[in-house]
Amino acid sequence: MATMCDDHDGVPELVSDSDQEYDKEDEENEWNDDDSEEEMNMLTGNVICLFCPVVESSVDLLLAHCNKQHNFNIIDNCRKWSTDCISYIKMINYIRKMQPSSDDVLRCLSSHKPPWLSDDFMAPTEPTDLMLQMDIEWAISHYTGSQQTLSQGDKSGGAACENQFSDSEAIHALIDRVKKAEEQRDLLRAELDRALEDINKLRISGQNLLTESSDKVNRVPNGISLEEEDGYFASYSHHDIHMTMLKDTVRTESYRDFMFKNPHLFEDKLVLDVGCGTGILSMFAVKAGAKHVVAVDQSNIIYQAMDIARENNVHESITFVKGKLEDVDLPIKKFDVIISEWMGYFLLFEAMFDSVLWARDRYLKVDGCVYPDVFSMLIVGVSDKDLYNSKIAFWDDVYGFKMSCMKSSVTDEVHVRLVKEETMITEPAVIKKIDVMKCSVSDLNFSSEFNLHVNSDSELTALVGYFDTQFDAGCHNKISFSTGPQATPTHWEQAVMLLPTPIAVKKGSSLEGKIVYRKHPNDDRGIVINLSIGKLKLKYTLS
Repeated sequence: MATMCDDHDGVPELVSDSDQEYDKEDEENEWNDDDSEEEMNMLTGNVICLFCPVVESSVDLLLAHCNKQHNFNIIDNCRKWSTDCISYIKMINYIRKMQPSSDDVLRCLSSHKPPWLSDDFMAPTEPTDLMLQMDIEWAISHYTGSQQTLSQGDKSGGAACENQFSDSEAIHALIDRVKKAEEQRDLLRAELDRALEDINKLRISGQNLLTESSDKVNRVPNGISLEEEDGYFASYSHHDIHMTMLKDTVRTESYRDFMFKNPHLFEDKLVLDVGCGTGILSMFAVKAGAKHVVAVDQSNIIYQAMDIARENNVHESITFVKGKLEDVDLPIKKFDVIISEWMGYFLLFEAMFDSVLWARDRYLKVDGCVYPDVFSMLIVGVSDKDLYNSKIAFWDDVYGFKMSCMKSSVTDEVHVRLVKEETMITEPAVIKKIDVMKCSVSDLNFSSEFNLHVNSDSELTALVGYFDTQFDAGCHNKISFSTGPQATPTHWEQAVMLLPTPIAVKKGSSLEGKIVYRKHPNDDRGIVINLSIGKLKLKYTLS
């Protein structure tokens, strides 16, 4: 064959149709395999840092900058907290709009309800933001450790990327591939939804088989699917949030001590546990002598609670019911005691208290009681210059530029964080007392005037909200705890309302104010706070 080719210069080698198809298929496979990597290489152009004004020439360089300068490894953190594409987009848009610090973002990632869950953060603040074009799920699966590999890839392929970026045909081809990928994603998501529904049906069937073998029936309503759990209840399906609450010794030991030190309230009594979670309060009640406990929870954690009860041999004394309390049919119609750990940030955030009051009115016996039964909501003035400077004063001089318009997004939000006791400069003031046995849902929207007695010459930078809890009615041994800055820290921390401008105060003086506390009109579980102090009129949200 070689001799024939040499003798016929210019005559092409014979290639079969099957060979051509094979070569074409190889090219397509190579293209498809490299699609995601090429897309990463296309992400060049000016991109502003998430946490400072630095501008890098590509997403890769920006990732390396965030890792080095802000100790924030975006890909590693998204991998750690199982962040999908939608959550990633919302997180980036939230950071762009709200301008939190990297530490704040890390705290949000570890919380059960990051503040960017709202669909409001699907809209980009800058439509051409290259950070929104990064496929985070692909990046998570292809990069480990630091962004060093990405940075090296950016340097080696920078010139080629610039040429590709300027090539309009390549851009259009990339857009077409993205559209096809999105269509395929939607199909896969539909298949996943169907698979989850089938899995859930199997889980329910299996649970029914297990519970039917017992002398009692643990009710699991038919037809409840994973899709029906909203983001709030879905967040309580994860073990991390329950570990956080169980490790909160102030919270958990207070409930335990209340029951173990007041067994006369539980001996031979019927108990309803609203929002049972892992079932720890139900098991405390059984150990305190309860005749039977009905434990209700809407999240999937209730399946683990059933296993925990069996593991501790108390399952025959507890009936677990999965579903929303207002919708399920309980096997017992009246209870001697209702227990619940329903409290949220600044007490009423999450609005679970509504369900507790509904249970009180429907299921509690005439001589029964709900525990804990007495709450106080308080505010206190603090002077925390470090916090004020990091959140508000920062915008007065950003590399020689004023950005004061950014302050409003900071002062509009209630910041949940631990406050140091030494920053308190006033005596606390009670703004609301709640008797669970007497109050109604309408009482949870309230207004209150307050007076803060100043303890030192200082500058007031924020007002801080918290709550105290009491187990009181009928107790031989009363138990209480506080979530204030002066007490042992709890997972509730404190609700910080920063002032746009510090207020100079003198020792011995008083600060008069008014607070109006309302449920958020667009978020069933959020709150809106209108605050007047001196000449300032401020509005805060916690959602």
